[in-house]
Amino acid sequence: MESELTKLRRKRSRIHRQLDRLEPLLADYQAKLADTEARIHALAPELWLQSRHRRPNPIFGHGELTRFALDVMREAGEPLAVAVIAVRMLARKGIALPDPRLRCRTRERLRRMFASLQERGVTVRVGHGNASRRGIAP
Repeated sequence: MESELTKLRRKRSRIHRQLDRLEPLLADYQAKLADTEARIHALAPELWLQSRHRRPNPIFGHGELTRFALDVMREAGEPLAVAVIAVRMLARKGIALPDPRLRCRTRERLRRMFASLQERGVTVRVGHGNASRRGIAP
């Protein structure tokens, strides 16, 4: 009877053969993608192309980030700093003491979200630089 180790070594060899067969195909598709993106940029250089990978937010579900941010801002009744909104939203999700990395990622997501909401006229920015605050548009 074949040992478990022998089976795993054979399986590993099969996987390596598959990779050797598929790597040229992958390289071909990457070249096609680069060519297509170059042609798009030649026609419309101002067009932004979304990256291939979208990492889902591990804390907030689809639509929760916007909903929670607007709820926090409504409850406050005044413009708040993005950092304050982020901490309050994380506390609402049950993360009372978020680590600095999580706070930073949440702030960056909030800034991008507020930029799109400001374009639509939902929120406003009050102040400039580090002293800026975000509020709900009247």
